[in-house]
Amino acid sequence: MEMNNNRLKELLHKYLEGSASEQEVREVDDWYRSFDTHAGLTDQLTASEKDTLEQLLLLRIRTAISEAAPARVVRMRTRHWVAAAVVAAVLGIGGYYAVQRMHPAPQAIALTETSNRSGIRRISLPDSSVVWLNFDSKVHFSQAGIHAAREVWLEGEGYFEVRPQDNNAFTVHAGKLDVQVLGTSFNVDAYSPARAVTVTVVNGKVAVGAGAGRTTLTANQQAVFTTATGGITTQAITAADCSAWTTGQLVFRKATFQDIAMRLERRYNTHIRFGSPEVANALLTASFEEREPLTGVLGKLCAIYGFKYKEEANATYVVYK
Repeated sequence: MEMNNNRLKELLHKYLEGSASEQEVREVDDWYRSFDTHAGLTDQLTASEKDTLEQLLLLRIRTAISEAAPARVVRMRTRHWVAAAVVAAVLGIGGYYAVQRMHPAPQAIALTETSNRSGIRRISLPDSSVVWLNFDSKVHFSQAGIHAAREVWLEGEGYFEVRPQDNNAFTVHAGKLDVQVLGTSFNVDAYSPARAVTVTVVNGKVAVGAGAGRTTLTANQQAVFTTATGGITTQAITAADCSAWTTGQLVFRKATFQDIAMRLERRYNTHIRFGSPEVANALLTASFEEREPLTGVLGKLCAIYGFKYKEEANATYVVYK
């Protein structure tokens, strides 16, 4: 797809800020998919250099930070690297990574990615901190020693138990939000970073910030960062509810049926649609054990308001009034 730099720059900024319309999102996706035939542009790089450069650029673009972000050490198709390089050039962040003199930074190569497509996964980090990854989530972290800088990049949802280290903070990057702690337990929900990121503290204290906005949370407090406005709001909450998923439970308190559906879709690998906005926006409070089947969960949720549901083709359910 041919597109001039001004138009591409406008679309990419909207895409990163979460303000792009459906049509504009489709334009970016079409442009991104058009890079299958550009393999020749990367011939001068070794396989290791391609991996390192593409991941540095993609991760930097995704999190929209001003300094170089670490890499995922995973293989990707050539079009991803080419698209990342073009995006970097358009947005003015590619100078340092000029292809003619590219030498991967050791710290970039030392980073890895752990993902979790299904189930709940417990991961021990190099500093002995622990993170539980929820369904369809991933985390990027350094394999460096215990005294190295402690930073992770989260996509999806993770529950962290951070090992205390004097004068060595632990930082979680989730979309445009940064969470910094010395030692504590907290949950980060970054499934929809273009819309919002939620941080809930179980114990200890964390600093939450994005740009100039900063706030501090203690046990049973929650911060919600709204990406579109850049604002951070806080509220008191029962933090244990937000980490119940680490034991397989589903706990919802005054959550919309739409938000609940997104969690059910990830857990049960299904699709849920609604017959009307009234049904989608209904507020529900309920909890379910790990082995509860989807039909049982939907049946109990529907019973609260007298809703109904039906199963359609391709593992799709429709909830209606």
